[in-house]
Amino acid sequence: KGGKMLRLIKSILVISLFLVSQTVFAQDISSWAENIKSKHGGTKIVAAVASHPSVESFKKMIPKFEQLTGIDVVLDEMEEGQLGQKLTLEVSSGVTNYDLAMVSIERNPKVSNAKYTVPLENFFNDKSKTPSWFNYGDILPAYSDMFLWKGEHYAIPFAGETVFLFHRKDIFEKYNLTVPKTYAEVLNTAAFFDNNEKGVDGMSFRVRLGWEFTYTWSIFLFPFGGQMIDPVTGKPNLNTPGTRYSLNYMSQLAKHAPPGVESYSFPEAWDAFMLGKTAMMIEASAAAPEIENPEKSLVAGKVGYSSMPAGPAGAFSGCWGWGLAVTSASKHKEAAWAFIMYMTSMGMQDEYLANGGIPSRTSSLGNKSLWGKFPYYKATLETLKQAEALGEKGHSVVIRIPEWGQFSEMLGTDGARAFIGEIPVDQAVIGMQKQAEKILK
Repeated sequence: KGGKMLRLIKSILVISLFLVSQTVFAQDISSWAENIKSKHGGTKIVAAVASHPSVESFKKMIPKFEQLTGIDVVLDEMEEGQLGQKLTLEVSSGVTNYDLAMVSIERNPKVSNAKYTVPLENFFNDKSKTPSWFNYGDILPAYSDMFLWKGEHYAIPFAGETVFLFHRKDIFEKYNLTVPKTYAEVLNTAAFFDNNEKGVDGMSFRVRLGWEFTYTWSIFLFPFGGQMIDPVTGKPNLNTPGTRYSLNYMSQLAKHAPPGVESYSFPEAWDAFMLGKTAMMIEASAAAPEIENPEKSLVAGKVGYSSMPAGPAGAFSGCWGWGLAVTSASKHKEAAWAFIMYMTSMGMQDEYLANGGIPSRTSSLGNKSLWGKFPYYKATLETLKQAEALGEKGHSVVIRIPEWGQFSEMLGTDGARAFIGEIPVDQAVIGMQKQAEKILK
């Protein structure tokens, strides 16, 4: 009885502390919001954003933000590639009507270098603009450093991504199969399901011509010994046996993907897996909340997540993600910052995640008590370590240069053409090397 009473007292204390902390936070946010409303109430801010699970979470949070602060928020939402093109055009013209922009790791060097966006240290280091419940230090450095340019941070991460292996636990258990640990095992396992499970192909991945092919290829490139840039000389080094090996392997794996996979963007890749049409998927961690949503996914609750398999040169993954930035042209920078701070804060994190947001904070990904509810958090941390291992070798899935957009499009065009057999792999690799030398001369 004494033990039960002690546990009861502990439970009451935990609940009491939680309620107190929630009350304090409610008071803090109320005070902050009153101040913001007095200064910026009636202001309208416009944000350029891409269609993304985290943006869907923001949409559910915006009405409360507007009510609290009196700031009107307008989202100009578009497809990811369209957003990239839009930002490129605006950087070139030097004209924008946006106060905020959703920026990816790939675009940050270009927009930051052009001063299209502003460094944010003066905002998040200023206690008068940023309350303690924002807690910038809680953001994983792997994600915050994605938006570092010439010593300053130009965006606040809200959707940190890596890539891992998704697998259908139910059908793996049906055939008593283990999760592949090497790329050779991945190919064999994909072939097994292709041949043995009716209506289920082995693998789903995005390989559409252009930047999306580059996104996926960058995951396969390094484990097979390929390179983009020589880490010693800093010069392009695509013309290697490892680069050829990676392209040939992807073509072999595609034989066990659904028909038409060569046209798959990320929605098609995700849908194939969520509809139960494939046994495995190699994709962004951002897909996981969608896959675990029973209103959208037929395989919710049946999926396992694991770190990337090893190739001949090792096991690596990458680090990507999205951040929110304030444009230099905005006439409402403080109101724009208030929106960013609120949406990406540690204080609002529980609501953000509950709405399907993608985490980028230590307090969520590193919280083991959440791993049961979010089974992909552990795999995210494991693949971030694999991304760190790639960085230690001097490589990155994204080269932090303003010319990355052009470089990536080149890789995604000729790489995809070789992938589908339109041109020989040798010809593609030699051609890409020459083009890369011109781009980075």
